[in-house]
Order: sequence, then structure tokens, then C-alpha cells
Amino acid sequence: MINMHQFDKLVTDFAARYAVEGLAVEDGVAVLSIDGTEVLLREDAEGGAVVGTAEICEMPPDAHGVFAALALQANFSAAGATALSLDAETGELAVSTSLPLLQADPDSLSDTVETLVNAAEEWRRFAVAFLDVDEEAAIKASDDAAAAPISGNPDFIRV
Repeated sequence: MINMHQFDKLVTDFAARYAVEGLAVEDGVAVLSIDGTEVLLREDAEGGAVVGTAEICEMPPDAHGVFAALALQANFSAAGATALSLDAETGELAVSTSLPLLQADPDSLSDTVETLVNAAEEWRRFAVAFLDVDEEAAIKASDDAAAAPISGNPDFIRV
């Protein structure tokens, strides 16, 4: 099991190295805002990792189904670095990643946060563009994407 204070120390060292004022762990979570993107950092003690999540936007209920299908395809195609999620209850779209806590230092945490912010900004642009098209066009795009072969890890099975 990971030392309970290792995550707190990592966040403190990160804040000191990058002059992030007011960053502290409260209730096991550290929250920072970078260029308008909120990033939540928490420790996954069981998995021995720091989990970072960046909020993208809230999707309207009528876009959940179509966008969830597109998001699943995107996760399959780009499996590895980040994962996209859509909360069915709130409609909150977010991107997440993890960093092994035993290997984490302020620099690797900075890289992780930067990756999250960049991914969130890219997905936010995509979501805004998606929401600007009419529903029929979005459904057709989803159908076209479902018919197209998916690139990615050949060890995965498409169902």
C-alpha cells in the first residue's frame, strides 16, 4: 500500500515547483484551473496512482446517445493515454488519465496535467462543433463512423 502522505507531498512539491498558489489536497482531491479548464487530481490508493480528470463541458440530454457512441469509438482508437467519459446523470463530459504514484514527481505530474488540459481543449472544440450540427447530421455521422473500420489495437474485439 502507498504511503498516505505521498500524494499530499507530490501535490505540495508540484505547487511549489510551478508556483501554483492555493493548491492543496482537501478531502483527497486537489483542484486547479488552467486556462479555464478545471483539473481534479486524486489518489487511487488501491491502484497506486494519481488520477487526473479534466472537465470538458456539459452535454445536453438529447446529445448523450450519439456523442457517447462517438466517444466510445474515440477511446477505442486512441486507447492508452487518456479516456473520455460521459456522466449519464449530469451530462458532464470529461477526460481522465493516471500516473503511477511511485514514479510521480512534480515534472511528470506537470506533464500529466498538460496532457489533460490539451486533451480537454481539443475535445471541447470537438463537442462545440458537434453541438452546432443538426441532429440528423450527427446521427448520420455516427452511422458512417460505425460502418467504417476502426483503427487501433488489433487485440481488441469490436462488438
